[in-house]
Amino acid sequence: MKNREYDLVIMGATGFTGKLVVEYLIENYGVENEEFTWAIAGRDKNKLERLRSSFKYINSNSNKIPRLVVDSHDTNSLDKMTSISRLVISTVGPYLKFGEALVESCVKNGTHYCDLTGEVPFIRRSIDVFDIKAKKNNCRIVHSCGFDSVPSDIGVLLLQMDSLKRFDKPCDVVNLYVRSIRGGLSGGTIDSMISIFKYMGSNPGHRKLLKSPFSLNPRESLKNNTWQPILKSVKWDDDIQRWLCPFIMAGFNSRIVMRTNAITDYRYGIDFKYSEVSSYKKGLSGFLKAVVMFIVLVLIQISLKVRPLLWFLRKFFLPSPGEGPSKEIRDNGFFKLDIIGSMDNIKKIRFTVTGEGDPGYSATAKMITESALSILLNQDRIPKVSGVLTPAAGIGVVLAERLNNRGFNFSINE
Repeated sequence: MKNREYDLVIMGATGFTGKLVVEYLIENYGVENEEFTWAIAGRDKNKLERLRSSFKYINSNSNKIPRLVVDSHDTNSLDKMTSISRLVISTVGPYLKFGEALVESCVKNGTHYCDLTGEVPFIRRSIDVFDIKAKKNNCRIVHSCGFDSVPSDIGVLLLQMDSLKRFDKPCDVVNLYVRSIRGGLSGGTIDSMISIFKYMGSNPGHRKLLKSPFSLNPRESLKNNTWQPILKSVKWDDDIQRWLCPFIMAGFNSRIVMRTNAITDYRYGIDFKYSEVSSYKKGLSGFLKAVVMFIVLVLIQISLKVRPLLWFLRKFFLPSPGEGPSKEIRDNGFFKLDIIGSMDNIKKIRFTVTGEGDPGYSATAKMITESALSILLNQDRIPKVSGVLTPAAGIGVVLAERLNNRGFNFSINE
């Protein structure tokens, strides 16, 4: 694989998030560099040409970026791309609709793969169909390399490593609190949410499995009966002195963390418990913010079930596919997560993850790019594994180190 034409290819480069990945690469690594070669890919040649030209204000040689015309539904073009690439980043969603053929092509050609999916059904199928084949072909299929679920997955990994170092055992309970966050929403994210809902509706037999917090575990450990804390309303937390409400991505991120635990020989423990919630400061204003967010989450759930309401929201309020938050919103975005681990109901470890830029877009572009570069450039320092993986299991500590130099901070609170 070392002698392939391109080390890295960005599939879906002309989409909203794909453009941000390309922009990040040009700004931080240049059109050409001594460490790796890279190219952009998409189905529309003219859009690829316009994309290259649009970045001349950053780098006058941007029109020299290699481009590949590839269709997500064309097996031949996918195989041509993956056979000349060491790793493919895919930003083409919804992944349930566009993702499987590319994963299959990567596995067939022994090519590493990273994506941004937050779609449980897609990852479950990827595990069932491609995990064994990817292991045989020695390639890493690493899903969810953006805000879903790098901060959660890598944050918990680092907290547990500190726990093992200090107490010689992992924390048996870990809770993540979204302390502050600012960002926008894209049409692609909306499409993915709708895609998941449609899949669940048309595959009722899978509904019970996919609702389990262990639904992304290996098949032999799907029936884990360990009770998992799931917040379903607004409540006060005496420990952190803040108001809590459900976090929209908790259900997905927790499944990624649970898969990490399961495929790393239960390094967090067989009875490990994990939860994620949004948190707000004490007082009336914090309580009202928690209530408003809870109402928003309820309305989102209702809109997915009531088609006229969903149509109305998409027509007049929500962004269309390919659209997303403005540059000002992206640049002014941020997030701060507090992760608290405990053991024996006594000892506690507090960990913080912060990031600059819109969590779902500017920050996510950094996360998936550095995930890919960790695999390509830090082979001697990442876990010696292959298969369908998570960021923590497939990349590990190196990713946090790379991100710490790019506006992120993963740190233990002493």
